[in-house]
Amino acid sequence: MVRCLLGAVCLMLTLLVQSAYGAGTTDTWYYLQDRGLSVTEVATSELEWQRSLWQAPNLGFTQHAYWFRYAIPSVTVQDGSWYLWLHNAILTEVDVWVQRNQMPPVKVQPAAMRMPAYPLRLESGSDYVLYLRIQSNTALQLPAELVTETELLTLKEEQDSLFGLFVGILFSMMLYNLVLYVSVRDKSFLLYVGHACALLFFVFSWQGLGSRYLWPHWPAFQNMSVALSTFSVIGFSTWFCGVFLSINQHNFKGTRVFWLVRNLGFMGLLVTPFMPYSWAIFSSSFLSFFAVLMVISAMVARVSLRHRPSRLFVMGWTMYVIGALVMGLNKFGLIEVTPTSENLILWGAVFDMVLLCIALGDKFHDERNLKIRAQEMAIKAVRREKNAKEMAISKQQQAQRALQEAADAQDQYARLLERRVRERTLELKRTQQNLEHVSELDALTKLKNRRYLVDRLQQELKACKDKGRSFAIVMVDIDHFKQVNDSHGHLAGDECIRSVGRLMQDRLRNGVDIVCRYGGEEFVLILPDTREAEAMVKAENIRSYIAQTPILCEHQRIMVTISVGVMVVDPDAVPARSEEVIQQADQALYQAKHQGRNCVCLA
Repeated sequence: MVRCLLGAVCLMLTLLVQSAYGAGTTDTWYYLQDRGLSVTEVATSELEWQRSLWQAPNLGFTQHAYWFRYAIPSVTVQDGSWYLWLHNAILTEVDVWVQRNQMPPVKVQPAAMRMPAYPLRLESGSDYVLYLRIQSNTALQLPAELVTETELLTLKEEQDSLFGLFVGILFSMMLYNLVLYVSVRDKSFLLYVGHACALLFFVFSWQGLGSRYLWPHWPAFQNMSVALSTFSVIGFSTWFCGVFLSINQHNFKGTRVFWLVRNLGFMGLLVTPFMPYSWAIFSSSFLSFFAVLMVISAMVARVSLRHRPSRLFVMGWTMYVIGALVMGLNKFGLIEVTPTSENLILWGAVFDMVLLCIALGDKFHDERNLKIRAQEMAIKAVRREKNAKEMAISKQQQAQRALQEAADAQDQYARLLERRVRERTLELKRTQQNLEHVSELDALTKLKNRRYLVDRLQQELKACKDKGRSFAIVMVDIDHFKQVNDSHGHLAGDECIRSVGRLMQDRLRNGVDIVCRYGGEEFVLILPDTREAEAMVKAENIRSYIAQTPILCEHQRIMVTISVGVMVVDPDAVPARSEEVIQQADQALYQAKHQGRNCVCLA
């Protein structure tokens, strides 16, 4: 059962790390601080907009209101109903306007649903600009996504399922330990339930689930709940840890400071309603950091005693602390808003609660066995006193033999456990390698995907700078691909994309040059150790080869051509980022398209 629980948690964590927000927005957000400007002034005035460093703007904790701008080019617009979805953003005030072409901006009312979504009616051939005025008493984050209604409902169902699974696991652990407390009356199980409730309150507050589902009509409590939940976690977690690790019985040097931190956590629950918001956030964050240090100190002291439940305790707390740290860096605007940084705290808490439940059971079992052994030893002591000296010597010899056998059995068990750990480590390593390989492949073409492209470009840029090794990047786009889909169907279009990828691979160096699918009908070729003349020859060879080779699909012969843009990176002028290389190659591709397609242009 224990292995099944741990396996399920590991699987959920793996899926979480590999998840993504969906289609999302691909262009850049711009922002500026609001200084009493109206939407008309923002849309018509020449203002100094700042470019967001991340796809999802993250300004951390700020009391200021900000304007955000996002442009939707006409080439990306399709007729239909769209929604601007703000994910799990905890925002006090949100106002959205949409500007079509150069017309005055029109305010958009939120959709009648619990999730923050704003309906947009877009028409092809028009340029749109979104303006958002946002103010938040918590972290000001904008994980926005432009989706259709069907995609919105699907993403909502997935998100609700994820949080429902998290809440279900925690409630199951809480109910199980509550039943154990009623049965055995051990306060450790009751403190575990308090710790789980505090974690649940903490996640609901920091993730915005409480404001969405529990107290949507009480916004003032949302601001207060962030500090309240943090203080509750400090109080209950340190209390549970102190009792679980038995710091009073093992003469832990920091016992007084440990209980002082616990008491300060509960005092924070009482004074938070009367404190300014900034003070509450600062004091709770500082005290939580100090509480983590105290718990780590206690764990180190207990683990040194070779206490098996304590080792499980360390594993669970380590995952939870990592999740909390990532979430803290996320909320303070120090890292990017991603599914991992947003949701790692959820499964860190699940991992922590599952392992703590197992450790608590082991601890109770060990303590019960100790009591039984103590009673047995007391009975044996009485019997030894009644026997003669000869019997005492005999029993002593038997005891020594029993201790030796127990030591031998323990050594054998330790060797078996070590072997199993090595086997499981190798298994996990192989699984991780397989998952990494799959994550780098495009599902349609089985070529390398965009994620691999970005990583490999960074490697090539470093090699070009450090070793003076030039390389070329070739961006390829299938000409008139929409006509292929319209004339022959989407299945033929997919086969066309796969065939073009195979044809390009046929003309490249095996094991050296790399073909990546960039997106849609676009490909990017990486040609290491390639100079400008060689790159142009290869590109022209590929273009000619594809133009002369028919593509067979369901007894149909389809002739396609490609437009090619070539960018050669020289050691004397190495761009700082891979995006700059891709942008220059894309410009060359655009030039090839402008010159009539079916040609090669050099950046």
